[in-house]
Amino acid sequence: RDTMAEDAPADATEGEVPVPEPKPEPASAGAGYDDPVAAAIATKAALETQNKIDVTALPIRQYLETAVVPILLTGMQALVKERPNNPVEFLAAYLLKNNPQGPSHKP
Repeated sequence: RDTMAEDAPADATEGEVPVPEPKPEPASAGAGYDDPVAAAIATKAALETQNKIDVTALPIRQYLETAVVPILLTGMQALVKERPNNPVEFLAAYLLKNNPQGPSHKP
């Protein structure tokens, strides 16, 4: 009996030498970009792409968490720190002043 035939995979034909599949190498601690400038550019591009998500297509909760909650939380932190006499007016002014999308343009 041929012992090589017994060790070969079932789909190997006679006369072929089985080639082992390459094993993935573990990620090293220094994996990633060697050039910090290239890393910064790639990170910026990834964030810009992420920010271009069509928020109108998101479910309500995700839309609010993406578009409103971050600026609202920072505004409320400023509100608690300042404790103005008119908190609603303060928060409204804060949101308008710090709008991450910039000022809105009226048509």
